[in-house]
Amino acid sequence: MPWKEIDETAQSFEEAGVEPLAIAVVGAGAIGQYDAREAIKSGVARIAGVFDVNHHAARELARSLSARFYPSYHELLDSRQTEAVLLAVPHHLHKSMAIEAANRGKHVLVEKPMATTLGDADEMIASCKRNHVDLTVNFSLRYLPRNRKAKELIAEGALGDITGVQIIAHAYRERGYWIGGRSHSPDDWRASREKSGAGVLFMNVCHVLDYVYCLTGLKAARVYGEYATLASPAEVEDIASATCRFNNGAIGTMSASTIMRGPDQIEERIWGTHGTLVLCPDGLSFYSTRPIDGKRPGRVHTISKFSQLSCTAEWVKHFVHAVREGREPEISAKEGWENLAFIATIGQALEKGESLAVPRFTDRHEEN
Repeated sequence: MPWKEIDETAQSFEEAGVEPLAIAVVGAGAIGQYDAREAIKSGVARIAGVFDVNHHAARELARSLSARFYPSYHELLDSRQTEAVLLAVPHHLHKSMAIEAANRGKHVLVEKPMATTLGDADEMIASCKRNHVDLTVNFSLRYLPRNRKAKELIAEGALGDITGVQIIAHAYRERGYWIGGRSHSPDDWRASREKSGAGVLFMNVCHVLDYVYCLTGLKAARVYGEYATLASPAEVEDIASATCRFNNGAIGTMSASTIMRGPDQIEERIWGTHGTLVLCPDGLSFYSTRPIDGKRPGRVHTISKFSQLSCTAEWVKHFVHAVREGREPEISAKEGWENLAFIATIGQALEKGESLAVPRFTDRHEEN
């Protein structure tokens, strides 16, 4: 969408019924540009400024938004015009930049994954809690109308007690993806394990894991995994497989890669004692032994037409309303931490050659 069309598609602040949140965008690459546009489309945010170590890219983005360019992150944080920061930066910077923002009383919106390690995520959560600011992670795909419908069907009992989950996510990422060729602020951080934390697990599967968690209400209790780097110019994995047991006893499997030539293979399958639900890019289908959603039982029903929704804009909107209403964000630090716990444990299980228990959020963060 051209920048000049943003104002025409955004809700007015008056229509939104909430005071807009002044968000500064940190990171002027492709994701930062997209997130800035989506924040404006939310109708409840205005862009208070832009910073990137690539000053040229930051100035261009700021100019296109009629926002202020900041030559340093500290100046951006010191500004009274900034209420929150949206961090669209390499993963290894999430912790330090989130903590700096929290220490200056700024709310934090951060791109997925939350951090590269659970220890870093712990420090982010502690800092935000200590400074009484909110933290959210961009797991916005849970807001897809397809996923919302799936959640509704599961809640109505279409599947019964869930017994199995299968995630398939195979695609191809060319060399430019790893060396930053796609970005307006190119960098090869994605290829570095130190800077990115992981490959296909962090870059792609974390989104799927979030909405599977959201749809089912399940959490992984134990996991075992294998991964490797077989055909990419990177240190991080480009193929991975995992098996897990969920907290209700159900078994889940995951197979993902960024090296599969040909058409993408993307599908999530969730089944239970009364039916099966299949999610794919074209929509969803479900089979149930029960009469659900006005559909006859014992047949496969396909739903392919859904309304259009800007997921990241929805994420920002939900966050702003939570901040203004003084309640915890729907996608809180807990969701980001639990997502990271699954992925981090796969790596540890591979190193130890055994299945491992996935840490629980409440075991490390006492809820008052």
